[in-house]
Amino acid sequence: MVWNTSLAVIPVAAAYAMYWLAHRKSRALANIGIIILGLIWLAFLPNTCYLLTEWRHFLWRVGYSGLYAEWRADASSALELMIYTLFYMVFSGIGVLTLALAIRPIHRLARERGAVMWVWGVPLFLLLSIGVYLGLILRFNSWELLSRTGEIWASALEVARRPALTFFVVSFAGFLWLVYLATDIWIDGLLARLRSRR
Repeated sequence: MVWNTSLAVIPVAAAYAMYWLAHRKSRALANIGIIILGLIWLAFLPNTCYLLTEWRHFLWRVGYSGLYAEWRADASSALELMIYTLFYMVFSGIGVLTLALAIRPIHRLARERGAVMWVWGVPLFLLLSIGVYLGLILRFNSWELLSRTGEIWASALEVARRPALTFFVVSFAGFLWLVYLATDIWIDGLLARLRSRR
């Protein structure tokens, strides 16, 4: 889980670095950096919301181990269940936060350039959802985009040929978009409150 969290931080760092480079005077060098960082950002962005899927381990641990069945009768099982639940809530929170922090600078940059989020958000969140599917179900890693490009591309195209999978991917993309918008609003509110207290 430390590894997964580290991977989720990469697109956050790449996004803020892109935003910084976009406001430098040296345009040629900045543009090269933005392209490289943009590819890294897009490749690692699914790792942020991958953290939200870790609840499957929680459900397996609680259900198959009998922990849920035991917690009412056994105080130590109840404590263990509470610790597991808190841990996975924090872990999911990190996923939601890294997702928002990785997209916010790009959103701001797009807004400064006059791009409407509805235009670039649809393909972004669809790609994001496909990326989670490729990592979670087919077990591809972000860096394998370089070594297994053909396999990954073919697997991504296969999504469109399977209606049930397409529905799941589109639904998950919509869910991720709502999660981002809600977290973005929450972060703005938190920052506004902090600024008002200065």
